[in-house]
Amino acid sequence: MSDENLKGATSPAAQPDNFGKYTSSEEVVDAEKLPNNHTVDESKAFEDTSETHFRKQGWWRGGAGSSFDAWLTTAAAQIGQVMLAMPHAVALVGMRAAIPLIIVYSLCSMFTIHLLATLYLDYRRRMVTRGTWAGGHHKRATQYFEVLGELTGSKLVGWFVLAIVAISLLCTTIAQIVAIATGMYYLAEGESKRTWALVWGGILTVTMSMVPTFRHFRLLNIISLTGTFYTAVYLISQAGSTHLPNAHQAFYQGPTKMQNLFLGANIFMSGFGGHSLAFETIDAMYRPHRYDTVYPFSYLFTYFVTVPHSFLIQLAYPTANEKQGNVYGAVPVNGWRDASIVLMIIHQCVAYALYVTPVFFMWEKLIRTHHKPLWIRLPSRLPVALFVWFIALLFPFFDIINAVQGSVGYSFTAFVFPAGAYLWVYGRSSAARANAPKVPRFVGGWAPALALCLFIFVWFLVFGVGFGTWASLKQLIDAVNNLGVFAACYQCAGIQATNKANHG
Repeated sequence: MSDENLKGATSPAAQPDNFGKYTSSEEVVDAEKLPNNHTVDESKAFEDTSETHFRKQGWWRGGAGSSFDAWLTTAAAQIGQVMLAMPHAVALVGMRAAIPLIIVYSLCSMFTIHLLATLYLDYRRRMVTRGTWAGGHHKRATQYFEVLGELTGSKLVGWFVLAIVAISLLCTTIAQIVAIATGMYYLAEGESKRTWALVWGGILTVTMSMVPTFRHFRLLNIISLTGTFYTAVYLISQAGSTHLPNAHQAFYQGPTKMQNLFLGANIFMSGFGGHSLAFETIDAMYRPHRYDTVYPFSYLFTYFVTVPHSFLIQLAYPTANEKQGNVYGAVPVNGWRDASIVLMIIHQCVAYALYVTPVFFMWEKLIRTHHKPLWIRLPSRLPVALFVWFIALLFPFFDIINAVQGSVGYSFTAFVFPAGAYLWVYGRSSAARANAPKVPRFVGGWAPALALCLFIFVWFLVFGVGFGTWASLKQLIDAVNNLGVFAACYQCAGIQATNKANHG
């Protein structure tokens, strides 16, 4: 991948930008050299003037770049297979620890999204000022590693961020195939999980690999969120129908070992850490400055479809929930459950596409097909899709993959990277702070914002990356030692037993 790609620059020469005029790169070399009174009208300066053109293309052909579309993408990306694993995470850490962990992680997540949105706007302002912003009809996807590599001025940082973000996205994508195979096995025990992973991996490879950009997801996201909404209502109703006879015992139940505490916390991070595709989502918006508002509203939906059922399932089925990494192993077998499984499989197909698309962009830039016609660009993605398919067959461990991606991927992409980059860019220079988008009022100014960034950086580096990675990798190694790679049917005996016990 070229240095130009890493920096997000198309050429040092003057080029047309989104404002319909030309800007020479020689006018401003660095943001810190701008005068302190230089300000950007965020409500207008960052609007995409190609909006009218793209809106005419409709729901499928690239016309989905509104704030509503960003809300749909964010809400769909936040949930995924984690919705089915979070009840088990509550059992791992205990309800008394789960409540503060979920609150703290979700609030930190919203704050770090603000940091990423700020960094994106600053990056885009610098590119436009230099005349190197590729927008309009020739828009290129702006990605995590490009923004942080440019703003920190370090190629090494850019490449390290690229590696971690790619790992995070790939783990999440792999988890979708494993989750689909698990769901299919709950419905039809006649075939092994490996067989279902082979079938659905192939289907996803030849279909979802062909979604061009994040402006083509509107209809898919609506279908996806319909499934998660139904599943949340079903699980809440199912747990409530038991009248929670074991609620007192379940509430005071705690983690049986320290490793479980970190494993559960990693899964919570997965539920509130879909930051690895934040820049692609912001970049697809006609008015990216509005993402700061869009993201908190997406959490209203995220809270509803992840939190209530997680606690209620633990209160209703504490013993089964502790043993089962997937919530479907704890609830009765009936038509309502089967309908939920089918809808969640559809949701996971969309989630696969959401999380693998940024990896496709990285691959396209590497092999230089990112600006080619779609008939060249889309088939060039197939090697990435085949690699994901292979790894899903190699490590078919549903709950462990969630924990690994939480510790290695989400700890970095959702918390460590945003806080660290913000400190690097704005903590060392008053000129950079003067030209940055304003700090939210509720934070209290630059000093509290930077102090909070430092706390988030240290906390998640130590407890998320450090202890979390230790716990999840230990569990992965144990699973490989016990079952080997390419396991034909991980936890299938447990699914058969619970299907039989819960049938009624």
